[in-house]
Amino acid sequence: MKIWLLLISLFVSVAITQILRAEVVKGRIQTVSTKAGTVQIGVKDQKVVIRTDGNTKFDGFTSIGELSPPDLIEAEREPGQPAKTIRKVVFALPPGVEIDSGELLKIMTGKQPYYLYDARPVKRFGKAHVPSARPAHPKDENFLSLLPEDKDALLVFYCGGPTCPYTGIAVDMAQKAGYTNLKGYQAGLPGWGKSKLPVHAEADWLAKNLNEQTVILDVRDTKSSSQSHIQGAVALPLAELQAMTSRFVQEKTVAELPGVTDMRAPIVIYAHSHTSREALLAYKELRNWGYTGTTVLYQGFSGWQEASLPTAQGPAATEIVYQKKLAPGAIAPEEFAALEKSRDGIYFIDVRTEKEAATGMLRDARHIPLEKLEDVAADLPKDKEIIIYCANGIRAEMAYETLNNMGLKTRFLNETITIDKQGNYKL
Repeated sequence: MKIWLLLISLFVSVAITQILRAEVVKGRIQTVSTKAGTVQIGVKDQKVVIRTDGNTKFDGFTSIGELSPPDLIEAEREPGQPAKTIRKVVFALPPGVEIDSGELLKIMTGKQPYYLYDARPVKRFGKAHVPSARPAHPKDENFLSLLPEDKDALLVFYCGGPTCPYTGIAVDMAQKAGYTNLKGYQAGLPGWGKSKLPVHAEADWLAKNLNEQTVILDVRDTKSSSQSHIQGAVALPLAELQAMTSRFVQEKTVAELPGVTDMRAPIVIYAHSHTSREALLAYKELRNWGYTGTTVLYQGFSGWQEASLPTAQGPAATEIVYQKKLAPGAIAPEEFAALEKSRDGIYFIDVRTEKEAATGMLRDARHIPLEKLEDVAADLPKDKEIIIYCANGIRAEMAYETLNNMGLKTRFLNETITIDKQGNYKL
């Protein structure tokens, strides 16, 4: 009898311990690595890395490949272990309200008057928004005053995708205020961008970001850009851009802007107007290349001049100088090269897959696939600085967050890197 009581007590104790250890973390996705089956989310002011394995159950989707920023997810896990479940948090709209990209495009190109509102926080509007939209964040006190007087007017709201709550909040507030013709574009700006439809940037935002961390492309003909252009712009006529595409196809190489390996780099394209053929076709080319941060300057160079914003005379530069903004924990390429050469007090870790590492690694680097890093972290040196790299920085950043939260001294390379069998590399 005592033995049975002891066993029951032990079972209850283990069950309670498991319950206490289990945690639920909720946040928006910042990066996804399908190769490592790992996602990084923002939880308040922290970055949290969530691992998955063959036992992870997905709720609302079927594979990690369906997740992307800025999806909101909720993960149940035990600390240090792969997630047991991951649920995509989606905010539903009332029946008959939701429209897709095709329906929104039909509204925008039709004859019926409409009002399109970007319901995200206003500070995000200038960098990128759906054409013809105007900012109206439902959490701002002046929200209802931004809507038209006509209660029967067609109002369309969108925000940051189906896991963003502001579309539904805006629709609800407008409905309670008496508006009768409401639509919600739940796919939001991410869905619009994935459709490769034009995305606009505002001139006042660009004027505050005339630096090497923003790529500005003047796609007009050389004669026009040589007369006057936006300060810091690079001349890249549409014909030259299209010729580059043809060359990449013929040579079967990856399409890439010279000097811009970051496919998320903010790239602003402009011609005379935002409706100019050159601007629209150049936008299409770069989106097809994979540059997801590409936008078209609203009102183009004409609007820029009318606003008396900074311009330069004479021929524009022809070489792109882009400097990726260093994320917390990222190491500058120049310093990475110096440390790789000296190796003084440095411990390099390659978190790519076995297949990727087999093509070449840095000399004396240790290979630990990202999904296995947490299991061996206790064995890593505490008297050296750990420098982590992967193929393009995504998995390296996740590895950095994992080790940094464990108190290890570490940084990561947030650049695209190729390495040969001899350990020679190129950034």
